[in-house]
Amino acid sequence: MKKTYEKTIQIRKQKKLSQKELARLSGVSIKTINRYENGVKISFYCEKKILEVLDFDFLNAYDENSDKNKVSFDKQAEEYEESKYINQKNSVLQLINKGYPYTEKRVLDLGAGTGFVSREVANFAKEIYALDISDVMIKKMNILNQKNNLTNIIPIKGDAHNLNFEDNFFDTVITRLTLHHLKDVDLALNEIKRVLKNFGELIIVDVIASDDDEKADLQNSFDKIRDFSHNKFFKLNELKKKLKEIDFYNLEVNIWKEERNFRDWIKLAKYKDKDNVLFNIMKYFAVNGIKLGLDLEYKEPELSFKQKMVLIKSINIK
Repeated sequence: MKKTYEKTIQIRKQKKLSQKELARLSGVSIKTINRYENGVKISFYCEKKILEVLDFDFLNAYDENSDKNKVSFDKQAEEYEESKYINQKNSVLQLINKGYPYTEKRVLDLGAGTGFVSREVANFAKEIYALDISDVMIKKMNILNQKNNLTNIIPIKGDAHNLNFEDNFFDTVITRLTLHHLKDVDLALNEIKRVLKNFGELIIVDVIASDDDEKADLQNSFDKIRDFSHNKFFKLNELKKKLKEIDFYNLEVNIWKEERNFRDWIKLAKYKDKDNVLFNIMKYFAVNGIKLGLDLEYKEPELSFKQKMVLIKSINIK
């Protein structure tokens, strides 16, 4: 599959535009366009200007991923909060403490699911916009908000790659267990930056991959088998670099491990593991003492492992 910059080269040539002409029409320097067409990462804003001039609907590039996420999370919604993977209070309490005080703050909960985190933060914040891509998650969220008499949570259906909010709208953005599902984390982070006020807070909680490339690849492969909406667990340094590149500063990092039971882990994603294929692959590593950065352990009949979690709080500087 061609990358976006390769498609833009093809479209530019079809339109018989030189790089110089594209620079004039887009307002992006010819030097930046040359870098972009050589596969060098440029700012989201410059890329968007280029794509708009070429009539390239860049959001279409994310439709397939969005559809996969919708299907996956629609399936998970009913039993979503029953999973130990989701209802871990430790990370939620850390997240709340990092953003405290929330008084008078307008908060975006990005990838809110059924609103588990939003309901906890609602006790402190002025208002929370709880955004998720799944209709079924939003429906379940509405039911739980009414049940708990919460009126300061505003459920929003939306896509992290294209946030339908004005610039500088939020004081704080929180996102928990969401980034690894996104097709283009760079685009999502730029959207977060846009809607977040100057000196606003971004608080991320997610799984991080091993620093070892082979172990990281296997960790991601296991999750892709379990959940087809999974895209990538990032290494800690990768995630920190992405934030720093777009001027998020004062990074505060907390790391811990959370234990997973194999059966609970696959149940959340509604993965059946026919013929125990994934179970036996992971069991093989465990019984041979190969931990894969997951502390894999098999005690008949149970298979367990630990995922490394990170909380990163950063400040948006514009």
